Amino acid sequence: MKKRCAAFKNQNGFTLIELVVVIVIVGILSYAVVANWSDSHENLQINAIILKMASDVRYARDLALTEGRGSRVYIDVSNNQYYLKWDDESYMQNPMGGGNFVVQLGDGNFSTVQITGTAFSGGRLDFGTSGSPRNAGNSFSGELILVSINNEKKVVITANTGFVRIENL
Repeated sequence: MKKRCAAFKNQNGFTLIELVVVIVIVGILSYAVVANWSDSHENLQINAIILKMASDVRYARDLALTEGRGSRVYIDVSNNQYYLKWDDESYMQNPMGGGNFVVQLGDGNFSTVQITGTAFSGGRLDFGTSGSPRNAGNSFSGELILVSINNEKKVVITANTGFVRIENL
């Protein structure tokens, strides 16, 4: 029996303290990966919606030019949504799925996205049949922020040309 105990004594293995240290290190690394993934997921949502919004504004401008009728982009900060309408206040149809062109943020694919502001009066950007932008029917100069998202990114409109660009805050 002593012989057997001596054999076990010479075997190499991990001590309980070594195992605990490894488990703690793995836990810390796992936490860091999950936290980083969560931040990167939010950034992906913000980038996706800001690109979509810029594209939708260009779409509204292009429709005003090609259809020969005014279009409007509404930024509804309080309901965290934006929508496209014709100048007669009828909704544009969403070419990607039919129905009214309304984009709701804060749920679904954009659950972490919040509209945090607009510089347009009443949140309304108008495009005339020439494609020129107006601030709720009034001309403006320079550039105006159409929308800020999560106080991180914004869509900016240039007067006269209607040029749309994205900017970090």
